Amino acid sequence: MALNKQISPVIRISQGERDASARATHLEAASEKYSETTIERKQMSTTTNFKRIALVAVASLGLGVLSSVPAQATINADSVTLSATTAAQTTTETYTATSAVVTVDFFGAAGDSMTLTAALTKAPAGSVALPILRLVETSSAIIDSVVLLSGTGALSQAWNGTNAAADGLNNVKDSSVVVANRSIRIGALSSTARTTAKYAVYLVTPGTNTNTAAPTVAGEYQVKLTPAAIGVGPLVGATAQTLTINVTASAAQSTTLSAANTKIWMQSGDTDAKLAAQDSTIVGLSTANGLAAGNVANIWINARNASNIAFANLESVTATITGAGTLGANPTVASAIAAGRSLLINPLTDYIAVFPDGNSGVGTITFTGSTSGVALGTKTVTFSGVTLKKFAAPTIAATDSTVINATGANTTTVSVLAQDDAGNLVSGLVPGTASTSDFFAFSSDTAVATVAYSTYSATTGYAFTVTGVAVGTATITFGNASTLAASTIKSTASAAIRVGSATPSNVTVTTDKATYAPGEKITMTVTILDSTAKAVTGLNTYANIFSSTGVTANMTLASGTLPVSTVTDYSNTTNTKTYTLYAPVTGGKLTFSWTGGTALATANQVAKTLDVTVADAGAANAAAIASLQTAVASLRTLLVTLTNLVLKIQKKVKA
Repeated sequence: MALNKQISPVIRISQGERDASARATHLEAASEKYSETTIERKQMSTTTNFKRIALVAVASLGLGVLSSVPAQATINADSVTLSATTAAQTTTETYTATSAVVTVDFFGAAGDSMTLTAALTKAPAGSVALPILRLVETSSAIIDSVVLLSGTGALSQAWNGTNAAADGLNNVKDSSVVVANRSIRIGALSSTARTTAKYAVYLVTPGTNTNTAAPTVAGEYQVKLTPAAIGVGPLVGATAQTLTINVTASAAQSTTLSAANTKIWMQSGDTDAKLAAQDSTIVGLSTANGLAAGNVANIWINARNASNIAFANLESVTATITGAGTLGANPTVASAIAAGRSLLINPLTDYIAVFPDGNSGVGTITFTGSTSGVALGTKTVTFSGVTLKKFAAPTIAATDSTVINATGANTTTVSVLAQDDAGNLVSGLVPGTASTSDFFAFSSDTAVATVAYSTYSATTGYAFTVTGVAVGTATITFGNASTLAASTIKSTASAAIRVGSATPSNVTVTTDKATYAPGEKITMTVTILDSTAKAVTGLNTYANIFSSTGVTANMTLASGTLPVSTVTDYSNTTNTKTYTLYAPVTGGKLTFSWTGGTALATANQVAKTLDVTVADAGAANAAAIASLQTAVASLRTLLVTLTNLVLKIQKKVKA
């Protein structure tokens, strides 16, 4: 039987009421709970929001801090060192192999970098030179700098620190230079290797688009080399370094004159000594109104320093004259005026003029560096007197001869110095044959030689040409009147002239010795004679002096060439021709033979000989041995005598 599951109404009502009551009670409770919970939730929600905001803020700050971490980490073991604390430079040098080198070295991650800046902290007054950094070596470094070259402007080397290969700056080695107060960035290429870069430090004088000019002011310069890190990390060990660069004047810019390189040239009158570039001998009248209206000479100094350079600031020169004369100076040759006996001049612009001062004699001009005291040399000027008082002994130049020919090239030159009382040359005289001449020349025999005035030389005086007329001799003398007898001033000596003939008549052959050792040098002299038995004159070549066989020898000579038929290069000075021969190597009588040629007089076209002796080598050796034996015997006798003397002394000592 099925159970009756229905619930009675009472129960349902009571249950319903109970449920309603429960629901009401629960609703009330729920309402109260909802209100409190909502408030709590609201309160919790606000707190949570604040916490969340704080957390977001902290996170944001944290992210901000994280985002501000530098791209480069802290550099390690960094250093900046100098190869030397002092360096030297000259006023013509910039970078040299001896320039000081600064080395930047550190260890860091790829991309880490530091900078180096050069600045001048001390310089001599007036200098505008600044320091330069020049890259000379780098290993595993990326270089970022502004580079100034001697071109059209600045060139920039880019560096981005992320792709060294793309930058193309790995192991940069070039002549790039970086100017003062501009930093160089040196970046690490690798995280596993040290970064090193070396820069030469030197001074330059800045110019337009170039930094290659040397410093111009000598003195002490100090350069500060300051390193710095890029980013917030400080340098660990690198500190600023100071380099002292001592600049000295270059030898090429030395202002001191060099006696060896400086040349001084003197010319007469207004002749430009600078253009002549050589000296002339100067003789002028001692009177200011003599031959020259102004200076008798001008002098140019070709000034040079030890480097043979005419530097713009070369020291001045002190020119001083002693003896006769006075000086002047001016930048042009002919515009100087007499100013004094000692002048300070600019050797690069000024000529020195030499003027007479009324005194005769020699004026000696000395030249000295005004600052250094370097003696540069001397020049002399002779100021002649105006009145003839005496003659010096006549002279014949070495190129002329006392023996001349009667025809053809038949002249020689005789010179004489006309002097005043003090022996100074008197210039400006008029020699000749006119009645108004100041002095005259005389030939003792005009049928043999004549004489006429030729030229004047400040060295040798008045020159006269002597012309041969006929074979014979004549003497040349001088006087102050038209005849030698009437002259009150005469030359105390005369020049003897022989006038000869160029026509051969005979020939002689001689040797310098009669006896020769084997192989010894023989000097043979050939003299061609005229009809008076004097040496011929004038010609240099004489044909047919010997027959066609010339001079022969009966023995074989060691060497040398004997005279042939024609004698060439016959000397007009010695009137002879010499030949160098060497004696045979064996002893005996050496005979030279010849026959006069057709150029000689018929009577002298005959055969002749000349004998000399060549010592026998064996006989000479035997004689030497005999001499040695004699010397040995003599020595033996002396030894016996000495021994006997010693024995006698010993006996006396024992007694």
